[in-house]
Order: sequence, then structure tokens, then C-alpha cells
Amino acid sequence: MQENLKKGHYTPTSKSNDVKSGKMKAIYGLMKEKLLYPFKQDLLYFLLLWILVALPNCYSQHNHTTYFIYLAMMYYIITYVVVVIINLNIQIARVLKPIVFITSTIIDLLNLYCYNIYGCFLSNDFVQIIAATNPSEAKEYFETFVSWDDVIYFVLITAISIVIMIILSKIRKVKFGKAWIVASGLLLLSISAIMHNSGMIKEEFADKQRWKFNFAEVVDLKNHPTYPSIEESDSIHPEQVVIILGESFSSNHSSLYGYKKYTNPLLKKQVEQGNLYIFKNVKSPSTNTTNAFKYLLNTFQVGQEEGKTWYESTNIIEVMKTVGYHTIWISNQSEKGMFDNLPSGHGSICDEKCYMENETSTDKYDGRLIEKSPSNTQRKSTIFYHLMGQHENFEERYPKEYRHFKEKDYSAYPEHQREILASYDNATLYNDYVVNSLMDLYKDKDVVLFYFSDHALDVFDTDPNYFGHAKQTEASQKQGKKIPFMVYVSPLFQERHPEKVERVKASIDKPFCTDKFIYAVMDIAGYRFADNDDVKKNSVFQ
Repeated sequence: MQENLKKGHYTPTSKSNDVKSGKMKAIYGLMKEKLLYPFKQDLLYFLLLWILVALPNCYSQHNHTTYFIYLAMMYYIITYVVVVIINLNIQIARVLKPIVFITSTIIDLLNLYCYNIYGCFLSNDFVQIIAATNPSEAKEYFETFVSWDDVIYFVLITAISIVIMIILSKIRKVKFGKAWIVASGLLLLSISAIMHNSGMIKEEFADKQRWKFNFAEVVDLKNHPTYPSIEESDSIHPEQVVIILGESFSSNHSSLYGYKKYTNPLLKKQVEQGNLYIFKNVKSPSTNTTNAFKYLLNTFQVGQEEGKTWYESTNIIEVMKTVGYHTIWISNQSEKGMFDNLPSGHGSICDEKCYMENETSTDKYDGRLIEKSPSNTQRKSTIFYHLMGQHENFEERYPKEYRHFKEKDYSAYPEHQREILASYDNATLYNDYVVNSLMDLYKDKDVVLFYFSDHALDVFDTDPNYFGHAKQTEASQKQGKKIPFMVYVSPLFQERHPEKVERVKASIDKPFCTDKFIYAVMDIAGYRFADNDDVKKNSVFQ
């Protein structure tokens, strides 16, 4: 015993050290077994999954430091959470692993497609556009933008993913070996990156990824009346207020705005006759229909969204009904999309509504709205026309007799652009006929008519290989908001309201966003809100 004591055995201190050592080994074993468990099991599977999840960021961010943070974070989160789940039961693993892998592949392909085409990852904007799309529009989109090469590529990648999963399902669990050294290094990198760059990661996901799939905003406006208090700002009011809502019309392709192709010959005559005023500095609040319609017809404004919702804001239909106007909605667009269209939500609260998709005629062009226009309007009425305008697919927007522009007329442009430019300009030329014809319907009435597009398009303006809804770049977004805005005043309106005509004429050079359109309508119609002076502050005619 004495010898043992001399040698240091059986002392309390020695025993304590042994206990501490045992605890350390236990903690290390726990870390190795639990924290590093994801890297121990199915290492090949999760290496492939890591690469797959990181691929869009690899493609888009290149040398950006956020890319490395994204890699580290996603690698550990996915591996740790999913592996713990699927290894509880081998049957669960066989079902869940292919689902996770193939789903990740599909999301990866969608992100790569969106980034390559639009300059950003799959986001809320795309989901909202899809939600407001009907089968006919979806068919046109795929015909316009998706080639057979894209389909073959998508099918091929999906098939390869399935083959990989079949192969991996045959492989038994790999030995742990010394892989934990690499795994622990990656784990430490992940933890360190998250701890020291949480702000950057938050900014990356909130501002760039924008995974905000919110469909709650598709609402029934009938359930959200605001009961506005309206009073007169003028004792004389126009008999008719007409609002023509265009679609996808870029002012870059209007000869009224300096475009070298003569795309607006009829409206040009209206200008020369002194009936039509062209506003030169107008933009849309958004680059797609769904978002634009949250602002176009109500008091909801860009930059003032905090604590407000678009559907609880007073809209122009409610205002005009309050002051005694009969409201009519006539549309050549769909009443129902996958969920609902925001435009049709506004149409639903009008006194009358007509959707041309319910007609049996094979003619799908905007010209049929002319025939459906109310012939015996009440003395005071507000009529809305919602056009298909220049919506993609462009060549589907006009009849054969309006194929005026040909590919040969665009010899100064790259060959792959010529057919598209010709069809877009032909759609614009036909749109000129439709809008002019609608104006002529009211030429003998006391009417003020507004025409503008919900948004524009980027038609090779910022990218020689791209056309369509604006991409998520500053230059493309700017182009996607450059819309025409016109005010038609009939001869009878000019006779009865000369002061208002002068104010319209004096305002054509003012900068204006159509999120304030409601105030312009109320101002020219001779009304204001009784409890505020917002019309005076926001109307472009003031």
C-alpha cells in the first residue's frame, strides 16, 4: 500500500483526474456520436446533397464571401437534421432520401432557371405571378420562353438524380474511418460562420432569397369596404369616366414617345386634333400585374406600406359608387387564375362585370371589347376596360391583317431579335387601333378617358438575349416600369370643363407614378376626401 501511495496510486487527486478524464472521453464520444453523426453515416449521399443545394449560389455569387457562409450553414443544417430522421429506421430512409434528393434537384433547377433568365432566385414575385396565371397564359408562357432543349435538360437532370439515388440505395453505410477530422472541421466552420456572420446571412435571405410565399393577400374586396367620406371639389362633373387598363406596354415601343417605328398612327391623330394628351414621365409601381394592381386603383402607395394593406385601402370603384356613378368592368383577361386575379377582385365589386373568356367566339383579340361596350350607359357611369394588350405571346395578340412589321424591317438588330420585335410592334399597332376605337365610342359624350399600362416589359433593352417581365436588376426594373399614360378629353368635355383641360395640358411633363392614379381621377372628376387633402397633395393635375 505504501509503495502504491508513493507511486501516486489510490490518491483522491488521482481518482478525481481519472473521473475528469472519463467525463471528457464521454463528452468527446457524445460529440463524435451525435454532433458528427451526420458526417459518419451516408457520407457520399450528403456530399452530393451539399453540392446540389450550394449549386445555385456557386453559379450566381462566384467570389462573394456570403457564398461560403451559405455553403457551410446549409451543409450542416441539412445533414444533421435529415440524417438523424432518416437513420431512425431503414425503411424511412429508403423513402425519404430519394424525396429529399429529388426535391432538392427540382428546386435547384428552378433557382438556376430563374437566376439565368431573371437575375434572381425563385422568389415571392414568381409565386404571385404563377398564382395569377390561368391555363391559357401558362401555355403561352411555355411556348414563348421554354424550348425543347430546356425540357430535355430538365428531364435528363431529374433522371440522373433518380439513377444516383438508386445507386446510393444499394450502397451500405460507409465506414467512419478518419472522415470525422474533415467533418469536424466543416462543423466548426459552419458554427463560426453563423456566429460571426449572422447579420450577413439574415440580409442574404431576407433581401436576396426572399422566400415569402404569401397567398393571404388574394382576397375578396367585397369583404373590405372602407365607406369613404367624399365631397365635391367642383360643382360640375363629367358624365362618363373611362379607364382603359393596358397590359405589358412599354413606352419604348410607342411612336408617341419617340420610337422610330410608327406604332401609334391613330392615337397620333387624336393628339393632333387636341383630344389626347401624352404624359411623358410616368412609371408603374411594379413590373408585374399582381403587384401593380395592389397600387393602381386605390390609396395604397409605394413606400407607405408599413402598417397598411392594399385591400383595406379605399379604391376608385368604391369612391365612384359613393358619389353616384354606375360602375362597369369589361375584361379580355381571365376572371380566375390558379387562385384568383387581383384585377378580377376589383371587377367583382363593380355594379356590372363582363369577362370575354366566357364568350363562345373564337376571336380572342382585344377588339371584341369594342362590341361589348355599353351602348346605353347611365348618365353618370365609370367604365373599366382591361386589355390583354401586349402580353406574351406577342403574336397571339393581333389578327393577321395587323402583321404590318416584318423581320426584314429590323435588319439593324441581331437576327434572333427580329421576329420578336416585329410581333411586339404589331401587337402595339393593333393596341393603337383598339384604344382609339374605344375613345371614338365616347367622342360625343361628356367623357374623360385615361389609358395606361399596368407595367412594361424589358424587350432586349438591357440584355440582347432576353425579353419579358423585368429581371431583378436595376436597369431591367427601370425598363419594366416605363409605361405610356394618356388622357383623352372629348370635345364636349373640353367645352364644359375648360379649366380642367388646361390643368391636364399643363401637367404632361410632371413625373408621376400610377400608384397615385386614384387622386388624379378624383381631381379631374371633381371630388375629394372630406377628411383629408390627399387629392390636392397627390393628383398630378394639381
